[in-house]
Amino acid sequence: MYQMQDLVVRINWCFQKMTSSNWSDIRNNTTLHSFYWIHEGSGVFHTDQTYQVEPGMLFYMEPGLRMRMASSTESPLLMSMVLFECCAVHFSTGQWQMPAAVPRLDLPFVKKFNGDIALKLDSTFRDVTHTWVPTNPDSELESSAILLRLIAKLHQQEQTPVQEEQAFERYARIKKEIENHFAEPLHIEQMAREHAISVSYLRKLFLKHIHLPPKDYLTAIRMQHAERYLTYTNHTLRVIAHACGYSDEFHFSKAFRKWKGVAPTEFRNGVAQVLGKC
Repeated sequence: MYQMQDLVVRINWCFQKMTSSNWSDIRNNTTLHSFYWIHEGSGVFHTDQTYQVEPGMLFYMEPGLRMRMASSTESPLLMSMVLFECCAVHFSTGQWQMPAAVPRLDLPFVKKFNGDIALKLDSTFRDVTHTWVPTNPDSELESSAILLRLIAKLHQQEQTPVQEEQAFERYARIKKEIENHFAEPLHIEQMAREHAISVSYLRKLFLKHIHLPPKDYLTAIRMQHAERYLTYTNHTLRVIAHACGYSDEFHFSKAFRKWKGVAPTEFRNGVAQVLGKC
């Protein structure tokens, strides 16, 4: 099992393939993870069963899985193919752990997408294939980042039932607003009204997806930034308080002590001692 934030990917090969009439092939490289996204056309993919292929379908193949593919005569396939390696690298108690290979991602073998999400995925796969240039460090880094965002989006889709998609989008917008504007005087009730969602349902969604109510998540974001200000800057408590959304250092210190169990100054002194020994 893996955590999303621990995933690391390395693209070995990706390209956009325009097939010809009566094209057929097999999955030649079975040692890697593979995505096949169908942009246009129709055809048949066959593993232990046969799948009729059409635009908006995504196939995910874990290492070891074999597959035969064929394009229709009337409407040849246009598809993006991304072959990549994947591992998980966990960071705990100030240290990186050893990389662990991910044998398979928690994604379905095949899924059909429609509407806006299909358009976004179509655009994302085009971005990956157009960005990736082998042996070019900049393009490899950028394309890997696009692929990681894609994998994160696919995991979110698996966790979100279709009937909850609209509510999930509102939750996601509020969560992003908290993450981007934590230094401002945010009020959860006002944010819920602005996004047309009840406070109780918003709380339910936060608990479901990140196991924290929205107010606690806002506090967590502020405190995590505060820890870094205390660790890596010489800013006064007043400056840090304002940078983290608190009106003054007294409210900030009270919140920080409740969060961390020590006052901000004690935390800063403790960090300085640890860093001084490094």
